[in-house]
Amino acid sequence: MLSAVILSAGESRRMGRPKALLEYRGKFFIEAVRSALAVAGVDSVIAVLGRHSEEIRKAWKPEGVVFTVNARPEEGQLSSFRIGLEAAPKNAEAFMVCLVDQPAIAPWTYKDIIAFWSAHKDCIVIPCCRRPAAQSPVANHQSQDTSRQSQVIIDSILTPLPSALSFKRGHPVIIPAIYRRLCFEGPLEAGLHWVTHHPSVKVADLEVEDAGIIFDIDTPEDYRKHKAD
Repeated sequence: MLSAVILSAGESRRMGRPKALLEYRGKFFIEAVRSALAVAGVDSVIAVLGRHSEEIRKAWKPEGVVFTVNARPEEGQLSSFRIGLEAAPKNAEAFMVCLVDQPAIAPWTYKDIIAFWSAHKDCIVIPCCRRPAAQSPVANHQSQDTSRQSQVIIDSILTPLPSALSFKRGHPVIIPAIYRRLCFEGPLEAGLHWVTHHPSVKVADLEVEDAGIIFDIDTPEDYRKHKAD
């Protein structure tokens, strides 16, 4: 079983409200991520909230989502992920790290990433895509409901990634349970990068045709571009 951990504990000061409650095509960001995961067949979902937890839970009341709170969100994503791991089922084979500010990722992308992990269960799986040329990634991103966006193209275990200048890694990342302990050993300031780049882990890169995996909505300008899509 795979368990998804949605990281939604950020302060979101620049946005003026919690990112989780911004809207993407008629849904809250966090709802859009959860819906895509459901279509992809992910039933175990943990949402890690921060200081806006009460506001988010009043506005969004899903079934089947386990909520937990990071009381120190300023310690970064790794601290939130650790809290999510503590709340995840003990029998989970792997954990999918999802970002709440990536609502445009298609369900089919999640499906392909999960299918790829199923064939490489001892590897951390990181999706990547070609860098868009002078455009917002979301501008080229079609509706989640109408178009299959991802294709399995590259397995970096077998073939090195092309030039890093043309490809960029993104989320969601799948971390097998065999590396769970490692997630509690690194310095918080190093983030998940410490885990994914640790010399003891095996990593498999998967190219997908979904620019949503590399587009984080971090600023009001990002959100305006996103809403113009």
